[in-house]
Formats: sequence, structure tokens, C-alpha cells
Amino acid sequence: MLFGFCFGISSLQITLLLYVSGMGLALCLCDTECFLKGSFYMAVEWVLLGVFIWLAFTSEAITGFGSIVIAVALGSMLFSIPELLPVLVPLSVIMSTTLIIKFHRHINTKLLFQRIFPFIGAGMVVGIVLLERLSAEALKVAFACLLIWFASRELYKLYNRLEPKPKPNWWQPIWTFCAGITHGLFASGGPLLVYALNSEQVPKAQFRATLVSVWFGLNVVYVSVMFWQGKVQPVLPYIACYVPVLALSFWGGHKLHQRVSERQFRVLVYCLLLLSALTMLF
Repeated sequence: MLFGFCFGISSLQITLLLYVSGMGLALCLCDTECFLKGSFYMAVEWVLLGVFIWLAFTSEAITGFGSIVIAVALGSMLFSIPELLPVLVPLSVIMSTTLIIKFHRHINTKLLFQRIFPFIGAGMVVGIVLLERLSAEALKVAFACLLIWFASRELYKLYNRLEPKPKPNWWQPIWTFCAGITHGLFASGGPLLVYALNSEQVPKAQFRATLVSVWFGLNVVYVSVMFWQGKVQPVLPYIACYVPVLALSFWGGHKLHQRVSERQFRVLVYCLLLLSALTMLF
């Protein structure tokens, strides 16, 4: 920031400069062998994934969700979903930890421990079991359909400025359980959990802090399972290289939260999700 003030460089330009420099270092560390063999495309894929991670985790810093769902949606154009999850889920744990430290005073503990964790935790176990039995292509199609439904619904609500309607008592537990299943399959329970909670009268700050706590709890368990399965160890160098990107996302998200309306940012995110979902299908 001091550098930008002295030389007239905007915060966004500094962010992008640091990001490009960081990804250049990541390539040197992780894809040197690819460059030596002439496999430039492989290296570019990891750089593009870094761009997607930056956008996705900036969304989480602003709204409390969207990190993995956006990263998986965009990243699945480059890698299969089972290849993405061992990289993205540990990064989500790191980002969630940072956000919890900053916003822990706003966590709605009653909502978190009594009405979310029991149902979404059970659903995640089902999702992890299904992940080992479904093909990568089937997962991609199912995830794309979920994104189209969610993004279209949210854009419709934003365009018509619709207010949430009261729901019956069974609504929230069932959809929270379904959110757990999608989290086990794609590490992306956010769309259905937001759908389950959209009739709850929760202040925005509490909503963000509580959602971040959900992802932290679930993803710590998920990372432990993947580590036990031996899926995380081979990609640890990539995870380490993407950690600076999270710092930029946290800082950039906080700045955008102050300067950009949440409605405008949501429209952009939902349009990206819809476009990426259509790309996954066609």
C-alpha cells in the first residue's frame, strides 16, 4: 500500500503484479520438469487455476461462500473434479481459518451447532462414499446442472428483487443434509446451504461468519480423509504455491467489500457460474 501511494499505482495493479510474480515462482517450483520437457500447456493450466482460485476465494472473503464452488466450476475446464479437490479443500481450510480469526465474534453458534452441523455432516459422509463410486464425467454433469439451477435462481431473485418467503420446519434440515451430500461430492455445499438458510433472518455479518465456520469444520474432516487416502501428499507443492494467492484474496475481498456493492458482485459471480456450467456441459 505504501508502495502504491508513493508511486501512484492502484491497489488492484499491485495485487495483480504480486499475483503474477507469485505464480511465476509457483511455476519454477512445481513445473520446472514440465518446462524442461516442453510441456508448456501443463504449466499454463496451473497458472489459470491460480487465477480461478484468486477470484473464488475473493468471493468467500466478501460473502462467506463461493470459494470452492467457483474454483471447481472454472477449474473443471482444465482438470477433473477428483483432481481439483485435494488442492482446493486444504486451501479452503487455510482461508476459513483466517476469516474465523477475524470474524469469530459474529458466529451464530446456536444455528451452527444445532441446525447446520448435524445434518450437513451426515450428508457429507454420504457424499464422500458416492464420490468413490461415480465416474468423473458423471460428477461433472451433475455439478454443472446444480450450478445452472443455483445461478439461474439467484439471478432471477436479484433481477426481480424478491424477498425470501417463510418455509416449513422440515425445509432447512432436508436441504442442509442435501448440501452435505454435494459437499462430499464436490466440496461445494454452499449453493444448497444458502438455499436451505435463505428464509432465516440472520444479519449479513453473522451469515458470513457462520458459513465460514461450516466450511472450516467440514473441510478439516475432508482434508483428513483425503490425506489418509494419500491424495493430498502429491499436490502439497502446489498448495504451498497457492497460499500467497489466498492472502491477496483476503486483502482484495476486504477492499472490494468496502467499495463494491454486494449485489453487483453477486451478479458477476452468478454469471460466471452459469457460463462455466454451460461450458462444462457443451
